[in-house]
Amino acid sequence: MCSYGFLVISDKSVLTDLLDLNRETLVSNGPALSDGTDALDYAGFVDAAAGVAGALQRLGVQSGDRVGVHLHKTIHSFVAVHGALRAGAVMVPLDPFAPVEQLAAVITDADVAVLITDARAATFDQLVSLTGLTGAVVRSSAASDVIDVIRWDELPDIDRAPPLPVLPDDPAYIIYTSGSTGQPKGIVHTHRSALAYVRIAAAAYELRSDDRLANIAGLHFDQSTFELYVAPYVGCAVTVVPDAVLRFPASLSELVERERVTVWYSVPYVLRQLVSRGAIETRDLTSIRWILYGGESYPADELAGLMRALPGAKISNVYGPAEVNQCTRFDVNVPPVGDAPVPIGGAWAETELLVVDALDRPIVDGVGELLVATSTMMDRYWKRPDLTSAAIVERTFTGSFASRWYRTGDLVEADSRGDLVFLGRVDNQVKIRGQRVELEAIDLTIRQLESVAEVAAVVDTDESGERGVIAVVELQPDAELTLRELQRAVAERHPRVGVPVELVVVEALARTGTSKVDRNAALVQARASRFR
Repeated sequence: MCSYGFLVISDKSVLTDLLDLNRETLVSNGPALSDGTDALDYAGFVDAAAGVAGALQRLGVQSGDRVGVHLHKTIHSFVAVHGALRAGAVMVPLDPFAPVEQLAAVITDADVAVLITDARAATFDQLVSLTGLTGAVVRSSAASDVIDVIRWDELPDIDRAPPLPVLPDDPAYIIYTSGSTGQPKGIVHTHRSALAYVRIAAAAYELRSDDRLANIAGLHFDQSTFELYVAPYVGCAVTVVPDAVLRFPASLSELVERERVTVWYSVPYVLRQLVSRGAIETRDLTSIRWILYGGESYPADELAGLMRALPGAKISNVYGPAEVNQCTRFDVNVPPVGDAPVPIGGAWAETELLVVDALDRPIVDGVGELLVATSTMMDRYWKRPDLTSAAIVERTFTGSFASRWYRTGDLVEADSRGDLVFLGRVDNQVKIRGQRVELEAIDLTIRQLESVAEVAAVVDTDESGERGVIAVVELQPDAELTLRELQRAVAERHPRVGVPVELVVVEALARTGTSKVDRNAALVQARASRFR
């Protein structure tokens, strides 16, 4: 083990061990858990989680039952997650801002037994009608079709419960993602795969007990597992950034300054907002020593601006689908120049990567699909053996010790230094009049225009049945862009069929619950513009 004072994770460890073994830990730079309003030390954290576990067990929750956590981000959301794990349950994080129909679909698909929610969840009454929530705090019957509710603001004072026993290969949590099809699917991670990520991440980012991690991502986004589980492994602190603060970059920078955050992990969008509207020139953010970003590409010129604004922070591009947590990393040591995408790097610990062609033959030079074999891989998709068998394949390759590979669906290519570069999704590689078009590549070209803040290239069919590219664009403040200017820029780098036939300017591009640009919703925005 490294010399940072990590807990010892054995083959028999489970996530509950992380919190319980830290009960006596005193964080040197403040409370273990804070959100700018409330705070807990590790002893209080353990006791609060044990109280939630007691309430769940009183409701009849047993090992393996699914517990939904539908809370806005505060220290209480972290307590609820660890309380569910302590009760032996499989934790299902829910996006408090998701449409009610989507929430109901996830709750129903996961067979949630108990939902932990709060009074601010405006969709609660609608969820009752769609899912049959009882609203009861005490289970009145053992009927399996009853979904009980714990309202956080009405949580009773119940005896603290010891952890229920679970095994390393038991499911720990299910994260739902819409994926590229828009259909939610549950990614099942076990205690073993989660702890493998915890162990590798803690060592990779040299985390120490005096670190303070900023929790930017919502619990329904896999990035949040970094703060949820790696922090108690190391015995360091977490600042949970409330949703209300996250909406205002200047408030966010003020909280980060006050809390003396040292490690930051988010999607590029949040960092871009921080630089452009966060008043960081008035803040002392020298405490930040490492910035991790992932989930989507970061425009090179804006990334260079971030590095100039925070010169004391090390910056890493992190890559990994939620199915594997993380699998690569690229340290951005100098501000990037030009418009080439920043590499995603190479494999981190306990991971093998393989680039294959359409017939699953390994390739060294050229574009191919990335396969990943790693100890951090999910167990399966929840109740979707068809998706599981398509995504997780059994293959043996010469020179590899791995036999179980996750098919990412991502197209990559090695650069001259051997670092992988993400080029887009296999399912965003479309054909127009028989020619292949990479939508992410078109995005990258358009994003280089000074007038463009964000873009999503989509494909639609016109009245004549002809397919064409449409650029859905969010402009910089007070900027203008014509279709002719856009077409000229794209035509310089892409085949004629990839040149947008239409420009749709929107006030704000639709984003997913994890702050990524939502290409499916952008297509809806493009179509809606025709009827204005």
